[in-house]
Amino acid sequence: METLDKYRNKWREVPAGDDVDGRVFSAGLLDLPDGEFLASWGRMAERRASGAMAWFRPLYRDYFAGKRVLEIGSGAGVDGIPMAAFGAHWTFADIVPNNLATIRRVAALKGLEAKFHLIDDNLSFEALTPGYDAILVVGSIHHVLYDITRLEALNALRLLKVGGRWIELVYPRERWLREGALSFDKWGQRTDGERTPWVEWYDMEKIRRRLHPATFKIILDFDLRSRDQRWVDLEFLGMGRDSRKFIDIPGPVIFEAGERDGWTFAGSKGAFHPIARIDLAPFLDALTGPYEIEVTVDVRQGVVGLGLTDDHNAHLPDSELVVDSGPDIQTLALRFSGRPKHLVFRNRHEDRQSIFTVRRVTLREAA
Repeated sequence: METLDKYRNKWREVPAGDDVDGRVFSAGLLDLPDGEFLASWGRMAERRASGAMAWFRPLYRDYFAGKRVLEIGSGAGVDGIPMAAFGAHWTFADIVPNNLATIRRVAALKGLEAKFHLIDDNLSFEALTPGYDAILVVGSIHHVLYDITRLEALNALRLLKVGGRWIELVYPRERWLREGALSFDKWGQRTDGERTPWVEWYDMEKIRRRLHPATFKIILDFDLRSRDQRWVDLEFLGMGRDSRKFIDIPGPVIFEAGERDGWTFAGSKGAFHPIARIDLAPFLDALTGPYEIEVTVDVRQGVVGLGLTDDHNAHLPDSELVVDSGPDIQTLALRFSGRPKHLVFRNRHEDRQSIFTVRRVTLREAA
């Protein structure tokens, strides 16, 4: 496995409060005498509480009080220390020893109790006792490669009790597209400055896929800072079935409108204009529900809706995913427990034609 050295080299540098306040090295903070150290940290915490994250404390203060919370990537502790002061039983976890030393010193000077966990290269959390009420991840693990962060997240999930919350701040795909759709190693330097080795966009679907086979109920999912960030709050329902059974669906495609060349479609303008559908009935009996349909699609122009309909061709509630065009090929999953009739594709922009290629359609046994 890749070591975390290059990530430690970057993230010994922590946000100095709000997003516009630059960064400081935790080692530099530790060099200060107690009074100056605590005053400097206090200014950082105050800027955090009055800036783009001003809503965080009022929203979560009462919920976290009295609960066990694990924060992964705690930086200088400007989110967790105030929550500990309000009565939360906080565990700070970070890959940088000096970051944890900074928080430990703040806690001692403030007379607060907390636990600390250094995340090493094996991404283990076995030293911690299970039964956490929440895991908080504020813009941290999206800064490592997907396979690494998936392993880290699944290791941490072993500590979360059923009914607990997975709460995360990520950078959304819309921001990545807006900032030039750079490779993730270069995009990190755009979002978080020089020496940032990586940052990867996430949306709800990608977070679910990363945490599979865990199952969740969505509590919150909203944009921040003009869609520069996204906040996700999920209730953990438990570890679901980790089935590997699937069927690739080769068609046939029922073409409805527009133009078609194999699996490439050009849909007409119109916010809900139908393009094509696939009959699912011949495939459902081969697997055991609940199901999910995984669609890999390359949307080169416009906006496409992927959804499910019943026997009367009515869309099932909350079944549609809307995909914007971009330079990347996307994989999305539609989850359902019943027996839909069709997988449908339709145009989802009133004034723009959609052009897209369906690369693969797979029916799976869901978690």
